[in-house]
Amino acid sequence: MTPSKSHCFNINNQNLHFTDVGQGPVLFFIHGFLADNTMWQPQIDALSEHYRCIAIDLWSHGKSDPMPSGTTSLVTIAEHCLALLASLDISQCSVIGNGTGSAIAAEMVLAKPAQITKLVMANGFIGFEPQVNCAKYQAWIDQASQQNKCNEELAITVAEKFFTPNSQSEAKTVFTQQLTQLSKQQIEHLALFSPLALYKRDTLELVEQFTLPCLIVIGEQNQLRTMLEAYLMQDCITGSQLVQIAEAGHFANIDQPTKVNQLLLSFLNGA
Repeated sequence: MTPSKSHCFNINNQNLHFTDVGQGPVLFFIHGFLADNTMWQPQIDALSEHYRCIAIDLWSHGKSDPMPSGTTSLVTIAEHCLALLASLDISQCSVIGNGTGSAIAAEMVLAKPAQITKLVMANGFIGFEPQVNCAKYQAWIDQASQQNKCNEELAITVAEKFFTPNSQSEAKTVFTQQLTQLSKQQIEHLALFSPLALYKRDTLELVEQFTLPCLIVIGEQNQLRTMLEAYLMQDCITGSQLVQIAEAGHFANIDQPTKVNQLLLSFLNGA
């Protein structure tokens, strides 16, 4: 495992945690709702030999503090990510997002198109969130909030949706344990974060502004996103590529790390 250097970037007295490892062109990784930056470790291990890999913990996730005042949308969080890059004197980078991280990545491109050279959106959707998804996520948050904890039954239910059906992987076990270990305070902060992810704006209407290489990735067994959404994104984004990852779910990069690493290297190298 590649050792990562841990850092914090302060915004309005709140610390945004990130890791920074490797040298070369910069890759900026953004995880999705309920995950943290450790989900990218298989990619960082493989890519940091040739790239500088920066992976954040979103607000209220991982080692980051709760959202700072004035955080009203994923647009704001994209601004925070760009401010972090500016603080590191990074003028250009490729951005790789998963789930909600894909929507934040798209907002970064819209805000600073000259700064983002390549975009990878995995297992995400940048249109309006379907109501059925909003209800499902909200039910999870409401149950945890009412109980002031994420009990084992709920944690297993959530984990089943993030990984391939009936997966018995160690990563799934670790993810389940992380959910059960959430404190009352962490759950309260995640409940404040969730509306930003669930009720994001429809950026599909704006993707005609995208002029950069774009890769759309989806696990074929994803239970949280649909192939139709992936096809819709590909249809709207001129010149974009769409790749399905077999035997992979919402965390395709964890389910099939070798396949995803090879795909990323090929895309980043321009093949």
